[in-house]
Amino acid sequence: MNLDVLARLADVADGQFGYLTHTQSTNVISPGDLQQLSAAGLVEDVSATVVRFRAGGRHPVPRLYAAWLDLDPATPGWERVPPECGVVSHAAAARLWGVGAGPGPEVEFTVPRRPATPVPPGVLLHIGALAEHQRTERHGMPVTTPEQTLRDLAATGRLDGAELGRVAWALMSTGQVSEDTLAAGLSPDHPDPSATLRQWLDAADHFDE
Repeated sequence: MNLDVLARLADVADGQFGYLTHTQSTNVISPGDLQQLSAAGLVEDVSATVVRFRAGGRHPVPRLYAAWLDLDPATPGWERVPPECGVVSHAAAARLWGVGAGPGPEVEFTVPRRPATPVPPGVLLHIGALAEHQRTERHGMPVTTPEQTLRDLAATGRLDGAELGRVAWALMSTGQVSEDTLAAGLSPDHPDPSATLRQWLDAADHFDE
């Protein structure tokens, strides 16, 4: 394997925190060559279909990032357009915002439509439309905003009021969102979103006493 081939692989991986899907790699080298790179200790498996160059970066949530790359394995991460490319949402978004691991899958996305290919085990997809104001970017992936994340978590019914309140407190305590913005994000699912959010915050406060 020549240095030009390695350089081409590294160019793609450099824009993806050092990660590379098998599909992206096979556009440049054969599966056998990829195995040789692995045997030489130059790459390591992140999932069944994604590898990472050991000399490259390391994503803070590698399994989630690998799963996101695998939603469209042929397209480089920097060329993807949300929300079609999949947006990190629900419990996975809460973790990406650094507010703890509440109930829910580690890998969870919202996509506009169900993909034609089978969804890998351990990946939960929600079908829905996300407007531009409901999503942003974090760690190289599109993710629901803090207020949309709280709204999504409330809609699942996985968390009770105190647990939702703790998520809200955590989001606000890191300065990522204000109480007013969180409340506004709950509309129109809740007739009085400000009162609903205050109930959750009070429940969390009483629970922690």
